[in-house]
Amino acid sequence: MLDVIHVFLLQSAVIVPVLMLLSIGAWVILRKLRLMRLDEPFDAADMRTWPLAYAMADAAIFALVFSAIVATLGDGQLNVALAGGGGALVALGAVPLLTAKCRR
Repeated sequence: MLDVIHVFLLQSAVIVPVLMLLSIGAWVILRKLRLMRLDEPFDAADMRTWPLAYAMADAAIFALVFSAIVATLGDGQLNVALAGGGGALVALGAVPLLTAKCRR
């Protein structure tokens, strides 16, 4: 059990800041290209209306779920693919649904 927690903390310490920086970079580039629709109201289902803080939080949630799954299952090609899919399901599927439900 301690090994799983140790691996989770180590991976999270690396993956979370990297993905947050990448999401900031992508958000800034898309904003400069005028592909973001920040003048429209926030819509959890439309990434173009996401403010920077929400995009960073979503990237952090993806990274934490990814790290938790990899730490639990182990490091292998199939496990990393499962962790990426699980992280995407939670960060891009469940979180926007919960956000939309809570904002009503």
